[in-house]
Amino acid sequence: MQYSYRHLFTLALFLLVLSGAVWAAPTCAQLGTDPVYGLVDNKVITTVKSHLVAATGTVPGHCRVDIVYSGKAGPKDGYAPGEAEAIKIAVWLPLNSADGGSGATQGSWNGKVVNVGGGGCAGNISENSPRLLNRLKEGYVATNTDTGWKGCDDGIIQATHQLDLGKLNDFIYDGVHEQSVWGQTIAKSYYSAGVSRNYWVGCSTGGRQGLALAQKWGDEFDGILVGSPAIYWQEFRLADAWPQLVNRDKLIAKGKGLTAGQFVAANNGAVAACDALDGVKDGIVSDSRMCTWSATHNICGKPGAPEAPDCLDADQAAAIDMMWDGPRNHAGTRIWYPVDRGIPMIFPHSLAQNASQFGVGDLPTSTAQVMQFNHRDLTFNVNNLFLDRVALAAAGNPTNGIVYEDEAALGSANTEDYMGTMDANLDKLKAHSKMILWHGTGDPLIRWQGTMDYYRRVAENYGGYRQLQPWFRFFLSPGSAHCQDGDAGSPIGIVADDPTLFNALVNWVEHDKPPNEIPAKQTVDRTVVRTRPMCPYPTTAVYNGSGDQNDGANFHCGGNLETKEAIEAGKRTKYKSENK
Repeated sequence: MQYSYRHLFTLALFLLVLSGAVWAAPTCAQLGTDPVYGLVDNKVITTVKSHLVAATGTVPGHCRVDIVYSGKAGPKDGYAPGEAEAIKIAVWLPLNSADGGSGATQGSWNGKVVNVGGGGCAGNISENSPRLLNRLKEGYVATNTDTGWKGCDDGIIQATHQLDLGKLNDFIYDGVHEQSVWGQTIAKSYYSAGVSRNYWVGCSTGGRQGLALAQKWGDEFDGILVGSPAIYWQEFRLADAWPQLVNRDKLIAKGKGLTAGQFVAANNGAVAACDALDGVKDGIVSDSRMCTWSATHNICGKPGAPEAPDCLDADQAAAIDMMWDGPRNHAGTRIWYPVDRGIPMIFPHSLAQNASQFGVGDLPTSTAQVMQFNHRDLTFNVNNLFLDRVALAAAGNPTNGIVYEDEAALGSANTEDYMGTMDANLDKLKAHSKMILWHGTGDPLIRWQGTMDYYRRVAENYGGYRQLQPWFRFFLSPGSAHCQDGDAGSPIGIVADDPTLFNALVNWVEHDKPPNEIPAKQTVDRTVVRTRPMCPYPTTAVYNGSGDQNDGANFHCGGNLETKEAIEAGKRTKYKSENK
């Protein structure tokens, strides 16, 4: 077996502790200057910086360590010629006794590490993440990484039109794994003590990173908190273009358009019609799969339709229904999940101020990125994407033109195996760890049904939802927007609060108290106006029948969201058969 410098250093530290040898904790400065502590003169560490950071506001004084890890290079490891791995990792450490820390297990440290995920295409260190700083204040060592690339453009070797598999692997898997391993290694060195607990916390890309770790290295963690995960990367980012494609190819092609006021009025109609399907009228469509209200109710002149200019003609109503229905192929089979009824649309450009902009100009940059990956070409034009073959023909069958379903099939064939993070085998996690997964049902960026799809597949792999409950639970946050997990206010839905979620995970891991429900709240101007329990899927919050409907104490977890109708509504094409 070939050992890395990191492994040898960790082994030496373990043997010292095992032999009873006393090793004085180093200062923060020594970590970055003295080779004995395993960072300086380490052949896989190209850069080391360490320094004390003075207390500011509510952030306590701490030791900051930054390293760049490079263990692989060149075409043999999937990189471009002359290119090497370069994963930036930052570690925030509560002060040890040598630097004046006190009051906890080792100096100011509580003995635990929390690894914090990134967002979007990563590419930088999350310096001011509340998830990170809040845990640092609580005495945790906190870590973060840029995942070893500058952004999504790093995923293609343009000169040879190949995927940069080295960089992709760093982004999807290795970057966050090295983040966790080096965070623990540096903590052991700085405190001259072992790590008692190792956690992961992340949302969006950070959520996908958490699932990647759970799938490959679940036994290296005690607890993993995953929110709104950006899994099924190619599918959901391609689907970002669906509303604009419908508008462009079904309306603008006819000289028509769609305004923000028209869409908002239709969405309000759907909420009014479907609000009470969950037993309470609270302005939230908790399970949009069961809402079938049609925008045709808003056709001008129909009873109850809004007045002009917010009413619709028949073409506009059909287009909105098609947006809500989501991508389907020529056979009528769903390809991916939609931005559902009840979810505010994130309009391109400045639609709220300039209604004529909807569907005009380039399709979303997220869709452009996945298409460039699929075609191995950073210059591939996203506007070559068309809704269907009718729209492609109407555009004159342009060179490189491709219809949605064929692009989806190309993505699953060419790219998604590398980027999807969708392995349902969690044996390593099951054997050692606990995981909480959550998603807001009002998320317009990453469709919550995709997360539910993953959880269902894991359940099928392990014999049902009951078999997951002892170690893996999924919670829906009714109406919450994307990663809306802080006390910033949510005028629409219930807000999942990060400390609440994280504390629920810690209580489960350290005190064997499984989260049978997690309290959530709705805030307006930082004032709590509604509380509601989030419940382990497939249960949901059920009103008891009496008492204030804004008080979560009058709800219990029960019912079943996994009905036959809901399962049918969520069926989609088989993977790699999107155009069949």
